[in-house]
Amino acid sequence: MARAARSPGRARAAPGAAGGIGFPAPVTASTPKDPSAAPSARAPRAFPVRTEKVRCVVCGADEARPYRGGMYRIGATSFDLVRCACGMVYVNPSPDGPTLGAMYDDPDYYTHGYNLGVETENYFARKDELLAHYDGVVAAYERETGLAKGALFELGSAGGFFLEAARRRGWKVQGVELSPPAAEYSIRELGLPVFRGLLEEAPFPPASFDLALADNVLEHTTDPQRVLQKLRELLRPGGALIVICPSYVNSPYFRAMQLLQKLVPRALLGPQTLKLLKFDGADNGYPYHILEFDLRALRTLAERAGFTVERVERSVPLPAHLFKARAPTLAQRLQRAIFRTLYGGMRIGALPGARVRLVLRPAPGA
Repeated sequence: MARAARSPGRARAAPGAAGGIGFPAPVTASTPKDPSAAPSARAPRAFPVRTEKVRCVVCGADEARPYRGGMYRIGATSFDLVRCACGMVYVNPSPDGPTLGAMYDDPDYYTHGYNLGVETENYFARKDELLAHYDGVVAAYERETGLAKGALFELGSAGGFFLEAARRRGWKVQGVELSPPAAEYSIRELGLPVFRGLLEEAPFPPASFDLALADNVLEHTTDPQRVLQKLRELLRPGGALIVICPSYVNSPYFRAMQLLQKLVPRALLGPQTLKLLKFDGADNGYPYHILEFDLRALRTLAERAGFTVERVERSVPLPAHLFKARAPTLAQRLQRAIFRTLYGGMRIGALPGARVRLVLRPAPGA
């Protein structure tokens, strides 16, 4: 694989520990639990937790300052966020490769960890809703990129609902999914061609796809620039990559919330919104998001990986506990209005985003 300028990142783990180009090694379960089942009531699965010191993936520096202590936790081990002088926010020390692999092998990830407070239902229980939603998303991508009914690839395909929606619209689809339970579901229930494992192990030659998607993926990786480089290699001439990443934790909104915590009306917001906003004391779970991007960091990594940025879109997820409430309270209606106002301001580019979407094209000569 062609390499661009040196891609700064974490120290290299022992052979087999990190598993590949920016992804944890999958842990193969003997009998994967059906992830569409109701979440288990058992105690969290115990596994060894090890950490490693890491550098900034954008500039390579290792002099980041404390940003938010105790942001995440695995058992008795807590994980802090730090912020580099270049603006990048990340977990440091970070879980090492085997620890990351064990985290994603947990089938309850799709009932506890995946939605991060935005949704209130089991991801798999929303199958029909998500298929209908993604049909509209794929149609929008077709209009936006001028591409249709070619070869489509999704990195981090989860249960396969986006791929299935694209297939129904005439696309030839392929996916890669690290989580064994999610990959098994998409193969078994939807009959999708999903490779279970690491991106670089997938049997796809260069220039295999017209359109690729990495939706809420890069924040989970250890070397996002190398992941982007690999995705660029998989695109055909004229192809496009769509990248979506959360950016709330590395935004002025999060920093303001941390500074003004004593002034925030907690009783008005309620426990679900407080958890969504990641207030101190909230259970933020495992450190699935080891990287917290802002737009500048994403753009820098994309350009280094050989892309040009064709379009930027900012937005904020609309929380289900507010927007799906059948009989919203006055407090919920007020919060809805705030979220709608923020969403509108972000979409027109007047406000920083809590989520960023980039449409990327391979740069000429890259």
